[in-house]
Amino acid sequence: MDFKSGDVILNDFDFNEGVALDQQIWSFKEDILQVRYDNKFVLDLGWYPEFNLDDGSFKLIIVEIDDWLNPLFIKRTKSLNEIYEYIKEAILFVEKLK
Repeated sequence: MDFKSGDVILNDFDFNEGVALDQQIWSFKEDILQVRYDNKFVLDLGWYPEFNLDDGSFKLIIVEIDDWLNPLFIKRTKSLNEIYEYIKEAILFVEKLK
């Protein structure tokens, strides 16, 4: 995936669409992906609650550095296909903020 001007800080986004989700349970954690933009914004992806496929979902946010309580962008989904689209949308969003 092209994160444009972002610097990838963490990338544990290792899901395999050809493998059943319950066989990838250890990938469903709070810290999946983090990308920093201009040392001002962070794109952050996690699964909440961690390792819980039944009740959990992906949460994708963009925050200003250290302002985790006031995200500028939030999307939630259980779908791998949808999260790919949301990540692309988030990248375009954060690129406009710079």
